Amino acid sequence: MLLRRRFEVPAELAGTDLAAVVPEAELAVIARRGTTVTVGMGKNVMGEDTFGREFLIVLNGRLSVTRDGEDLAVLTAGDIAGEIALLGKARRTASVSAQVDTKVLAFNRREFSSVLDECPAFANFVIATAESRDQAA
Repeated sequence: MLLRRRFEVPAELAGTDLAAVVPEAELAVIARRGTTVTVGMGKNVMGEDTFGREFLIVLNGRLSVTRDGEDLAVLTAGDIAGEIALLGKARRTASVSAQVDTKVLAFNRREFSSVLDECPAFANFVIATAESRDQAA
């Protein structure tokens, strides 16, 4: 008899826009592939015009997004960061820093690509988010 380890969907994602459009089975794959990291308050996690190496899903806390020193957005549970640079293999379009201690799921480029391949609803969510942010820029 084969026993499979069951991965739980992080409770912090319940009720988010991400959880509303991505099936629980895909969320479990995402949770399994990502690494949970706590980002300390004030820490810069992504720098504008730097090369993208990671993708983040906010689990709790708040990340501030700025471009040219101007506030663009505050990311909270279920929001994503870093997708534009990884999808386009380009430089970061904004800086991201933690307003408070913030827990995220982090993915390197390979993990991000793997999750997009395995999780079509999540891939659609990521692409739609990137497109809406590109249009707003």
